[in-house]
Amino acid sequence: MHVIAIANNKGGVGKTTSTQNIGAAIATFANKKTLLIDLDPQASLSKSFGIYLEPHKMHAGTFLLGKCDLKDAIITYNNSNLDILPTSMELVQNKEEIKKTNNFPFNLLHALEKYKTSYDFVIVDCPPGVGTLTTIALTACSRYYVPLQAEYFSYEGLRDFISYTGKISSINPNIKLGGVFATRFNPHSRKNFSRNLIQAVKEQLGNRFLQTYIRDNIALSEAQAKKLTIFDYDKKSNGAQDYYNLTKEILYGEKF
Repeated sequence: MHVIAIANNKGGVGKTTSTQNIGAAIATFANKKTLLIDLDPQASLSKSFGIYLEPHKMHAGTFLLGKCDLKDAIITYNNSNLDILPTSMELVQNKEEIKKTNNFPFNLLHALEKYKTSYDFVIVDCPPGVGTLTTIALTACSRYYVPLQAEYFSYEGLRDFISYTGKISSINPNIKLGGVFATRFNPHSRKNFSRNLIQAVKEQLGNRFLQTYIRDNIALSEAQAKKLTIFDYDKKSNGAQDYYNLTKEILYGEKF
């Protein structure tokens, strides 16, 4: 079982969209049993699949606290290889409990141990920032991927985030930057700043900056509004093509 985190210090850079559609591509085209975990209390990933939990329903927070089995909380997407462990705003309270547990920050790592043969891939959608929930995701994963918008503050957030993950390696020596990829990016744009920023990141990261970029594409937002992955909504769209190519680059680049 390979555990991947999609994370960034900054919000609004495409973490949830990337988690949803990379997971869908792995489940569909690579035919791998895949679990998506929503660790953002805003529950955007859950809502992208049309999952709105009622109060006191089992979710990611109760799973991490050992209050439920995974099978009691997951929801399968359209009879596919893709399962979702949703969350709700209750995770805000849960994270304080999680931080006080004896096994913090290994909560997710330990919680997933008994399911190693159940899934080929687990992909975690992290909240923005480097708090409790992002920390337990990074402690559990072997690879993390960072979506990056071609904006100054997104770039600053990337530098801070990579610095933070260096500290995580002291408790998770297996963690590795799988790659950084550009989102909402048009290489033919006349915005010189955006192109120059992306070029600067490429020069700094080398092959850790992935070649595939995600173009700004309205179909991605429309798919989420319809509670569908981009491949089920419009498989011919730029968004579907880009996430298909990005997922291929991730899988073949890491030789999972």
